[in-house]
Amino acid sequence: MRGIVFADTIGWLHEGKGSERRGRGVVIAGALGHEDLCSRRFLRLLADKSAENDLPALQFDYPGCGNAAGDHSTPGQVQRWTESIGAAIDRLKRDCGVADVILVGFRLGALLAPLAAAGRDDVAGLVLLAPPSSGKAYVREITAMSRMIDAPLASRSAGEGVFTEGREAAGFRISHETLGDLSALDWRQAAASLQSLPMLVLTNGKPLAADEIHGGGAGPADITTAEFDGYPLLMCDPTANRIPAAVLDRCAAWMAGHAGEAVAAKATPRAASETLDGPHYTEKPVLIGPEPMICGVLCRPRRRQTGAEPVIFLNAGGVPHVGWARGTVEWARDLAAEGVASLRVDLPGLGLSDQTEEGRLFLYDGRTRHDVSRAIDWMERAGYPTVGLVGTCAGAYQAFHAARADRRVRTLTMINPLCFAWNSSYALEMAVWKTYETSKAVRGQNAAMRESGKPDASTWRGIASRRARLIVRRGLEAIKSTLSMLHPAALLGQHRVERWMRDLCGRGVRVLMVTSEGDLALKEIARHFGSEEERLDSISGVTRVSLPNADHTLTPYHARRAVIARLIDHGVRRDGYARSEPMHAMASPSFQAP
Repeated sequence: MRGIVFADTIGWLHEGKGSERRGRGVVIAGALGHEDLCSRRFLRLLADKSAENDLPALQFDYPGCGNAAGDHSTPGQVQRWTESIGAAIDRLKRDCGVADVILVGFRLGALLAPLAAAGRDDVAGLVLLAPPSSGKAYVREITAMSRMIDAPLASRSAGEGVFTEGREAAGFRISHETLGDLSALDWRQAAASLQSLPMLVLTNGKPLAADEIHGGGAGPADITTAEFDGYPLLMCDPTANRIPAAVLDRCAAWMAGHAGEAVAAKATPRAASETLDGPHYTEKPVLIGPEPMICGVLCRPRRRQTGAEPVIFLNAGGVPHVGWARGTVEWARDLAAEGVASLRVDLPGLGLSDQTEEGRLFLYDGRTRHDVSRAIDWMERAGYPTVGLVGTCAGAYQAFHAARADRRVRTLTMINPLCFAWNSSYALEMAVWKTYETSKAVRGQNAAMRESGKPDASTWRGIASRRARLIVRRGLEAIKSTLSMLHPAALLGQHRVERWMRDLCGRGVRVLMVTSEGDLALKEIARHFGSEEERLDSISGVTRVSLPNADHTLTPYHARRAVIARLIDHGVRRDGYARSEPMHAMASPSFQAP
């Protein structure tokens, strides 16, 4: 795999290792927003399988999304998204010498792919994965997510910072114009006009009959339809989700069966530099070896650069490197505007990076700090001898222990850390949380209430489940505290986490500890630094920031803006902050991902 830049976006090209590539490739048009976070790993694995079958595959981000330039406010988004699929086809043909492509669309991509294929003679097949029934239905789903997640957060903020130019869905912003243009999309009508193209259509729910796709009229002769098994488990959460291996195999087999016999022509040499130019930043996709390869994006100031340490952003749980609500991309570019470089990475096993070796603990394996050090090594070779680390949730755990082990780390930002010292009780908590999230996705427990306004049996079961989860959560907190107190160091009256923190600050590392009001991170801090947290506050070099009304993942825009303001103070204006103070932000303490 290698990173490429085209049409104001970043893509990842999976060329395969075969000596002779086929004359057909695969372009993958992914999802939008929260659905993109949940499916990005799945699509990376699909691209790998395609490349293993000698079908080079290209993943990319739509304009204004993910790692691409721009944001939600650019006019004509839907048209630009559709055109970007065509640009991806052209780039794959140029780089790999293929004559045509199989176009894979997932969710939003499935809405757009038939439109992008229309009028082209270099699309040889369509794979449409979990397409919304229509553009209108898709917008209704976005609206439902907005009402379920974002509206309660906004209601707690007394109207502060309300987004009036469109909708926020899990923090991702979509303009009214874009919502209107999405409503007008009809993938079935577009697919019916592509009579010569074979299609694989996997739906979330009952499979479609062929005549439902082409409206009973003349349509594609070769249509395979089936249910997308495991879709709810894939899309429940980027950290808790489960990859449906059977779906990967089915798609890969279908594409291999439609690969054609032609051999790829000679590729056109690519440009020496793959750089995305923004208004105040330049970005470059990077791969950090040795295997397992780490995928990332280096963001540098376009003009001026301060003497502040560059920042490495680690994954927040299983969230890909673009960040929850695209927050990491926004933070990186805001830092560049202040003259600070940054590197956002997917650690092995997450996002677009390579898989880890067998036997690694998910998110909290102690060996992962060596992967963080590999990223630090790469930054040093790029001319940055010292760095700062930023991690949220499990990323905070890895940042903390990497900073302890690597003296090149000069600043450390920990956002809502749920663990400082791993033991079996945290593994139990992780398992319980993942089970809850996946079962909630399967039940669809709030659907009946949203549709009818009246609670039914499934709704009451959902309420009971949440109460049971609260009881289990309290029990797990007690177990974690007990096991921490039974550690040999604790029995000898030693507070090992506190000692680690004091040692870290004693060598000059500046620590910024950011916690959301009501977050479980506060219990974790109290577990190791005392119920009043006075021992943490007494450590010279630690700065505390509390975010009122902020949720665990910083979903609301103002919560993320508050954090970037503190990051800039922490790294650029080193003396520009107080020892401990609250920040005004919107959010909710309801969501607690490991």
